[in-house]
Amino acid sequence: MISHPSTSALDVTMSPVGESEHHRPPVGLEHLSLRQEPLPVFVAAAAAGGADSVCLSVNHPDVVDRKVLREALARLDALNIPVAMGDGFILRAGGDLDGLRRQLDVLAETRAPLANACAFEPDVQVARDPALVADLLGEFCGVARTAQVDVLLEFTPLSHVPSLAAAVGLLEQLDQPNLRILLDTLHLVRAGEGPADVREIDQQLIGYCQLSDGLLVSESLSAYLDEAVNDRLVPGHGEFPLVEILALIPREVTISAEVPLQRLERAGIPPHERAHRILEASRRLVAEAWT
Repeated sequence: MISHPSTSALDVTMSPVGESEHHRPPVGLEHLSLRQEPLPVFVAAAAAGGADSVCLSVNHPDVVDRKVLREALARLDALNIPVAMGDGFILRAGGDLDGLRRQLDVLAETRAPLANACAFEPDVQVARDPALVADLLGEFCGVARTAQVDVLLEFTPLSHVPSLAAAVGLLEQLDQPNLRILLDTLHLVRAGEGPADVREIDQQLIGYCQLSDGLLVSESLSAYLDEAVNDRLVPGHGEFPLVEILALIPREVTISAEVPLQRLERAGIPPHERAHRILEASRRLVAEAWT
């Protein structure tokens, strides 16, 4: 059983952001960055790092636990930190809407306006084919629209929508008014794409941006999967052309750092310090891109 810190313990790390912070560019914190932590610890760390928003995974045990979720949402409300997006809506080839509908019920509790869908397929032997999930994604958009939720499509070589180009093609095919693209900088680079590819599309198709860094080349698909889930690099500490990418993201789009740091976790670096390092570096890059 997971034990949760007391409310008084959270108060120590959840002080409001100071006045000097108000002019910094807004950056959120993704749930995956601290996915091993209990939800109250994630909330406290996000607040301590000055996150302007958070993403929550609709599959995390603490988010599924409505009591724990409601307590965490109350803390976020008190700190004026919105839940910008719900992550974890998996599109299964040949699947149906039942699980997605249940996840939308969880999302409704958070009042997040965005649901992130990904056609996850890590098996390198399986051919990537957006057509395998097109009908399901279109149906999900209809259900989400009834719930007043917009849908994000996350592309990644680890899915049936392996690239930005494939995502744009699928959006054009489906023509759903509440569907846009989630651009994750790691997946963009691993797809062999970069700023030039973002520049060529209608940037208004981008509805959300997840920020992390890494080396330009990955050894294998399995190494990339491990990197994506467990150990990315803090923005600005790798080789990705992040400033050039960020400069192309529309200013109204949420930029949120997704940087799991398993090595630092194993080294005993506490969650609030990991969140601080991630968010401080991310804000620095966004500020550079916006100048």
